[in-house]
Amino acid sequence: MNVDILGNAVDNYWRKGDTTPVKIWINGHREPDMNPQIFFRKFPSMLGYEKLVMKAVKGRVLDLGCSAGCHAFYLKNARGIEVEGVELSPKAVKIARERGLVVHNLDWKELSKSNFDQAYALMNGMGLAQSLEELDLLFNKLNLCLKKGGVLWIDSTDVTYAEAYWPVKNKAYFGLVEFQLEYKKKKQRFPWLFVDRKTAMKKARIAGFSIVECKLEKNGHYLLQLRKIR
Repeated sequence: MNVDILGNAVDNYWRKGDTTPVKIWINGHREPDMNPQIFFRKFPSMLGYEKLVMKAVKGRVLDLGCSAGCHAFYLKNARGIEVEGVELSPKAVKIARERGLVVHNLDWKELSKSNFDQAYALMNGMGLAQSLEELDLLFNKLNLCLKKGGVLWIDSTDVTYAEAYWPVKNKAYFGLVEFQLEYKKKKQRFPWLFVDRKTAMKKARIAGFSIVECKLEKNGHYLLQLRKIR
């Protein structure tokens, strides 16, 4: 990771109280800023779908893409849940560990952990897969991490609503976009995947999950609750 924009923002907030926001563009279209405080939210400030997951998970839990650990921190300290995080940013990992969490500094593709009762990847978690082909790999990897009958919570957004104002970058699949982040004059670009519900559910089934529930939110956002069946 050459430039760790979010890691730097999180680190500066944690150590200095610096609330400088991260600027965001999607396919060149300016989006609302992201404030680093979001990665330290407490339960009352979480969105409805996050609260649902935080209340429902149980057993030994995997938090994929945990950043500084707002979800894991709540589970550990408010509910006494055994939770392990996985995060790519070294700075975010260091902060999460300082907060008393068990976090592994790994790319999700390197995951070898298993026997979790439940797992979750939130805040458009399917975007950790940077292509539709990688989404197959992500679902398969998470399947291997879970016990039979284990539950996966994962979300994404059907972004067809944005076709009116996002320039098309990928003609084959509109949901494969280019993110650009800017923080204190440093920039970072990377692909991100937003997945329509039909595609997400099809790929989840192929990977060995059944669809327990699909909870619809605003602006195309949805949360899948999946159960490992093989």
